[in-house]
Amino acid sequence: MEQVHLISRPRYNMHHFTDRFYIEPIMTRGYADAPTLGFNLEIDRFAGELQLNLSNARIPLDSTNVQPIDGLLVPSATELIPFRTSNAHLNEQERRANQTFVEMLESVLRTDAFYYSLRMDLSHTLQWLSENGTPDFHQQPLLHRVDRHFVWNARLCAAFDTAELSSFAIPLIHGFAGIRQCNVNGHRFKLALISRRSVQRAGVRFYTRGLDQEGNCANFVESEQIVEFDTAIAPGPQVQQRHLASFVQFRGSIPVFWTQRPNFEWQSDPSVLPELNDQFYRAHLNVLFNRYGRDALNGLPRAIVIVNLINKHGREEILGRQFRSVAQRVNFDNVRCVHFDFHHHCRTLNWDRLGLLVNEVESDVRRFGFFLAKLERQNQNDADFHETARAVGQRRFQNGFFRTNCMDCLDRTNVTQSLLAIESLRYQLQHFGILPQLATNFNAWPGFVYTFKNLWADNGDDCSKQYSGTPALKSDYTRIGRRTMSGLLRDGFNALVRYWKNNLSDGYRQDAINLFLGNYVVDRHNLPERVDHSLLNSDPSGVAFASFIISFAMTVLCLLVSESWFPALFWLFLVIVVCVFISMNGDDFADRPKLL
Repeated sequence: MEQVHLISRPRYNMHHFTDRFYIEPIMTRGYADAPTLGFNLEIDRFAGELQLNLSNARIPLDSTNVQPIDGLLVPSATELIPFRTSNAHLNEQERRANQTFVEMLESVLRTDAFYYSLRMDLSHTLQWLSENGTPDFHQQPLLHRVDRHFVWNARLCAAFDTAELSSFAIPLIHGFAGIRQCNVNGHRFKLALISRRSVQRAGVRFYTRGLDQEGNCANFVESEQIVEFDTAIAPGPQVQQRHLASFVQFRGSIPVFWTQRPNFEWQSDPSVLPELNDQFYRAHLNVLFNRYGRDALNGLPRAIVIVNLINKHGREEILGRQFRSVAQRVNFDNVRCVHFDFHHHCRTLNWDRLGLLVNEVESDVRRFGFFLAKLERQNQNDADFHETARAVGQRRFQNGFFRTNCMDCLDRTNVTQSLLAIESLRYQLQHFGILPQLATNFNAWPGFVYTFKNLWADNGDDCSKQYSGTPALKSDYTRIGRRTMSGLLRDGFNALVRYWKNNLSDGYRQDAINLFLGNYVVDRHNLPERVDHSLLNSDPSGVAFASFIISFAMTVLCLLVSESWFPALFWLFLVIVVCVFISMNGDDFADRPKLL
């Protein structure tokens, strides 16, 4: 299985010349005196050709800009560096399109948050690595052994996907990663949370919903909560044993075939194709069974509890009815569905009612268990931890998983996942002897509760910004356990920002994601007529938006300088007319993807 501290892997220095790049592996930190590994990668900036050079000679530092590439678990800082130093070879249309494409890539890379590691595989769970990792597997280059469902630059690294060059490609995951030092009952341990966003059916809120025919799910995010607890079994302060425990759950769009396009309504009506639901739902469950494996005890596909948090009335009810119907027809013995109307139970800010949901699934949390492994140092001088043959027989496995969804799989979902995570954590810490067996909560350790809740709230904010464009709503409950007036005001502001972005900029964001992932491949000989998404243009929609801006500006100006109310009322009337016109024709005015 994956070790916590692996043997030293190379870091890299990247050297910039006007005609070529050099990427140089090194074994220690430093730019001038670090030993090389006897080879470097040369990239021709004009021809785009890659060449592996076998040489111990150092790249001259006085004629180049050098950037280090390093990290164990770090958010990626990005800069787009063009191969060619001039775009004179492009015509005017190509230059405009190229500038838009560059801006799209930069917008994706500015999104919170991309992570990479040179020393561990962030794309797989600890349990998967334990069950599938062999010595030969771990000797492969990182690019060859990652789970490409969660690697966002896999297609960008396609040119490096050879035995000679793959070690130069660094996989990126997108989602969230956080590590916190915790103290409970006098025991110190590390708590980590890693969320991995899938590249399958990736996109933004209103342009990626539901399932596709392969069973891929929109907004699919796998979250793994990890506990690292060290103990000493020999005299002295040096740690000799490292215990690892993890609990995995995932979120994903309501598992039927449905769409919901923005049209300037506060919430547009969803559209469902019932005739495809059975096929797509069955394919989705098979994807989950294949990804998360089989029960270690009986060989059957591991159990899944689907927690559905959408409303049982109103606009969301049609989706709940369709999902309930397909789940009854496509019946798997190891799949259980729980429908908990989050907004109904927690109306009037009665958040204690979430305890009803916890009580309903508590037996499943205990039955599913968690992954557990023990690592040891071979001797006092060993810097790394290893899993001994004796420890292999003491492994435990998580034999069931929770799949949670609400309408967007953001706000309600994150609150619920944090409750499931802390229930599992209670059992893990009791197993380690950190928490008393009779403890039913963590109220006696408010400092830990604060740390735990804020870790999950940070996760919710990042996952929400990636899908909806704003931080999560209801995060004050996740952070402090109750709703506050400041939280309500912040939610109101974020809801308005979501409305603006989802209607006026999500087409651009969807195009940017498709470009980054390689779903759209640029062909300079077959460019779209228009790739920019500016609001003000010569199209009818651009004229309408320009009319709104002018009318609104004139209304404000007349209120400030005019002695009569009539001019202001006239321009205000025009503002209302334009708003009504845009609202009635919202399908034509909402920002749409243009590349696919």
